[in-house]
Amino acid sequence: MFLSDKRFLCALAFTLSQQSLLATSTYCIALAGIALANGNINHALENISLFFMFALTAYISSSAATLLSTRASNNIWKKYSTATLLAATESVQYASEKNKQSIAQWLAAEALPTIAHACEFYLEMVSVALNIVLTLAVFHMAMGWEIASSISASLVVSFALVMLLRRRIERLAGTMQHRRQDALLSIEPVWTCSMFGSRKMRAAGLRILDDKTHQYFREINRYAMLEQVVACCPIIISTLALIGVFQFTELFRASIAGALVALLPRSLQVFGNVHALSVYLSQFFLVGAKLRNLDGFCAGLEKHQRMHEEPLQSVSVWDSMAQKEIRPSDLIQELQGTGRYRVTGENGSGKSTLLKIIKDRAADAILITPETHFLDASSGLSTGQGRIKEIENGLSMAPAILMLDEWDANLDEGNCLKIDRLLDEASRRMLIIEVRHLRPREHPSAGR
Repeated sequence: MFLSDKRFLCALAFTLSQQSLLATSTYCIALAGIALANGNINHALENISLFFMFALTAYISSSAATLLSTRASNNIWKKYSTATLLAATESVQYASEKNKQSIAQWLAAEALPTIAHACEFYLEMVSVALNIVLTLAVFHMAMGWEIASSISASLVVSFALVMLLRRRIERLAGTMQHRRQDALLSIEPVWTCSMFGSRKMRAAGLRILDDKTHQYFREINRYAMLEQVVACCPIIISTLALIGVFQFTELFRASIAGALVALLPRSLQVFGNVHALSVYLSQFFLVGAKLRNLDGFCAGLEKHQRMHEEPLQSVSVWDSMAQKEIRPSDLIQELQGTGRYRVTGENGSGKSTLLKIIKDRAADAILITPETHFLDASSGLSTGQGRIKEIENGLSMAPAILMLDEWDANLDEGNCLKIDRLLDEASRRMLIIEVRHLRPREHPSAGR
């Protein structure tokens, strides 16, 4: 996902350049400290100047890496979103309100921050690891192997701890993602209960939301505790090792002391980076598990597997042109030409399923349902006015087949007659298939 993006690879190259330049600047300041300890002021000033030059170039490289990283994460998310939507809409079998809400929440609230964090995380992890390795190399060249070895040993401990806890970290990653998704999906029902329900419904909805968010935060707290245990252990070990080196070895000479004093700020930075790298090592498996969950998201969507096997015997189809009733299977087989077909039946008889089967067979058909919003829903129109606009927009697209599911819902008699005339006219140019509910004491052929 990341290594195929040119922007990310360029950001990685700038990160490598940044850390190489910082290591060089560190070596220059160490040489300046040695020169001062030996009384060579001019040589010290030369190295201090080089230190600032390399440090400045390193920070410029860091800014370039950050800019490219932002563009890379944006591009990767766009590609992922497109691929997810294509996979999730390849068949009408995935058409459900639950899937629609899940995909919207997943792409916006999970995929977007996960990809942005992963892009930044990988660059920071590489940056911190290089900083430690190159700084330890400078310590080795400037002060010998004892100090560098003490810090290196702490990294080995950190890596061993992370490997022991790897499976637990990966399980926590999956649990956190699902807990977060559950909490976000419960917000809309809670809003509905709070706005339009009774006080009892409002209280119950808030309790459900509180319970789901509590479960999500509990998993986050568990991971945070695990992460900090992994991060603190190597710091404790390396600090005790360094104190032992200083107290029980004859390490110091004038030049070594000068280099150590000059590098004290870098020493503190190395400790901070060892702590950060320990955190990154645990997060490496966490981020990897989250990215794998992104890849497997579509496999978890609900799918109407037996849609084409649904019994449709209770569904009536009236051919307005031939003025006769036909079987649903006949309509499915003859999806061409012009005309107007009215689909009726009781609730749950399979009317909407019939439209989905036709949409699955005719990819270029347009299906408008009460939940369908092809147009901007923020235009301020009423439900009925919005429905009229949707139908008029669908007709303007001139599809070979236009299907309407309960188009007359929320429309008054005048608007129903207006749309009815439009559909009659359009049926001379295209195939119109409409689902209508039977009204009390209305025969299936009435009003056709």
